[in-house]
This record gives sequence, structure tokens and C-alpha cells, in this order.
Amino acid sequence: MSTTEQRLAANRINAQSSTGPVTARGKSIAARNATRHGLLSTRLLLNDEDASEFQHLLGELMGSLRPTDAVERLLVERIAVTVWRQQRLVRAETAKLTLACQPIKIAGAVSSELERGYSQKLELEDLSPFDRTQERWCRRVIGEIDALEDFDLEILQQKAPLTYQQFASDAAEDQETPEAHAAARDGGLAGYIVELSLWCRKQLTEAEARPHILALAEHARARNVVLPPDALETFSRYQTTLDSQLYKALKALREAQEWRLKTLEASPQFVDLDQAAVVDHD
Repeated sequence: MSTTEQRLAANRINAQSSTGPVTARGKSIAARNATRHGLLSTRLLLNDEDASEFQHLLGELMGSLRPTDAVERLLVERIAVTVWRQQRLVRAETAKLTLACQPIKIAGAVSSELERGYSQKLELEDLSPFDRTQERWCRRVIGEIDALEDFDLEILQQKAPLTYQQFASDAAEDQETPEAHAAARDGGLAGYIVELSLWCRKQLTEAEARPHILALAEHARARNVVLPPDALETFSRYQTTLDSQLYKALKALREAQEWRLKTLEASPQFVDLDQAAVVDHD
């Protein structure tokens, strides 16, 4: 029997025994039949990673690359693993930049730029625009206090209503009358007014400095969205490695599929030609 006759006989046997799908939908489903063996994905997933997402990626690759045997399926899974690690690399870079841009990090960076002491370290609220209502209130209170000639509760209530209102509020918080509250304080009413004036002036100083602080914070954020040289080198080296692995896996798959098409005529199932010849001869 000639080689051509042997191949025709083998094709007839393959056609009779084949149970492979013939529709596009059937072929797509069949392409995913081996997506859960996980040979290369063993210990691939981290604790916070979703196995179903990897299986979805693997299934999509199986459907588009259409492996037909164990070798090709293994190569497609290797491709899926490499793509998954590339996605993880992107997530890792994003996470690192997100951590670097946390408000507490930015506040620390701005504190360093301002060369402030530890006790004067910026708080998170310092990274927001200053409350204009509070700024106006402080200016009005300072104006009231500066206009006072005598520190007396009655005069305070008449000529400095905002200042008196704050004093009365503090007294009520301590469950005291304004008179008792003034008598209980060091320096009396005058001491309270001096402290309030100093606090308001400090608030105005911070209000004036806030635009500069916000500008420094924006500068720190812009600087922190770029990976530092050591991290950038690590990420770049890993990305280069993954790109090389992906290219090699794709090349190996393409060569395997080309070899199959050239030597086995791309049938869904195959039988040994020598065995087919023996069966036909008998």
C-alpha cells in the first residue's frame, strides 16, 4: 500500500472515530475543556487573588489560541501564567505608588520640606484648604479684643459679643457660670482673653501659610507618582523577563502548531499510520 493510500485509510478511520465538535460554539467550549488542570498555576495565586479570574483568563486564551494536544495546552497555560504575572506587576506598581501618595506620607514629606520639629508635624487636616469661615471669625474676634479697653464681663458682652459668646460656651461646657469660670482661670477673664487672642492669631498665621503648604503637598504628590530609581529598575527588569517569557512561549506554541499542521494535517484526532496500514493490509 502506498503512502497516499495509507494516509487516506487513516483519515477514514479518524473520521469514523472522531467525536470532536463541528460548530463554532462547540469548538469554543471544547477549547476550554482542559483549562482547570492547573499544571503551571500550582501555587501561582496569592491569598488575595481570585482563582476564577485566572481561570477566566486561561479559558479566553484557550479559546483564542485553540490548542489541540497536551503540549499545546501546556504552552497556552504558560502564556496565561506569564500574562497573569504581568497583570500582577501592574497592580504592584499601582499599589506602591498609591502607598507613596497616602495623605500621611504627603504630610510627612511636606513637614520635611518645611523643616518643622516633631511637635509641629503637619496633620492630615493641614493638607486641606483653610476654613474661610473660621478665618473670618478669628479676624473679627481679634478686632473685638484689640478694641477693648477693659476686661469686664458686662463690657465684654456689650462690645465683644463673639468673644463673650465663646467664653460663655466654654463655661457651659465646664458646667460653670461665666462668673465662676472667670474666677477659676489663671489670670481671670483677662487671662482667657489673652489666650483666645493668641489662639486666633495662630490660626490666622496657619491660614496665611496654607496655600504654600498645599503647593508643597502637590509637589510631593507629583514627585511620588514616579517610582524611585531602585524600584523602577526592579520593575523594569521583571517586566523584561516576563516579556521574554511570553515571547518564547508564543513562539514555541506557534512552532508546535505549525509542526502539527505540516505533519498531521490538523485533524482533531489521529491514529498511527503504521497501525492503520497494518489494519488495512490485514
